Amino acid sequence: MSDFLLYASVVALFLVCILVVLVILMQRPSANAGMGSALGGGAAETVFGGESANVLSKMTTTLTVILFVLSFGLYLGFVAREKPVSKALDAKATAPVVTPAAPVAAPAAPAAPAATAPAAPSVPAPAAAKPQSTPAPAATTPAKPAAPAPAK
Repeated sequence: MSDFLLYASVVALFLVCILVVLVILMQRPSANAGMGSALGGGAAETVFGGESANVLSKMTTTLTVILFVLSFGLYLGFVAREKPVSKALDAKATAPVVTPAAPVAAPAAPAAPAATAPAAPSVPAPAAAKPQSTPAPAATTPAKPAAPAPAK
């Protein structure tokens, strides 16, 4: 229903525009000058009598006010009809943040005993000892994400 009213108002605005042009062209600034005399400005005196200048100026004022009110109303109507578009910054702020999992690296050397552990007698490690096969626990702070790959 609102679309019908908007487009009916567009048609009314078009008709008011044509009427404003015709009323302005019918006016005569002086006795034999202007477009009004070329397009039959004397017809206005025949229809409205000797006071045609007052009637035409009042019609011009009224039609011009109607023109501006219709134009502003249509502007508000079409702006309100549009769907709100989220901006890039708003979409980025509301999007869920996905952080990549920190890569698990195999330790290069065996982990050192914790500082709070009691001192145990040190036993020399055998020469052919294999590095631990279990990964070290992940750090509590997330790792920095890798730089994006350049576009080809």
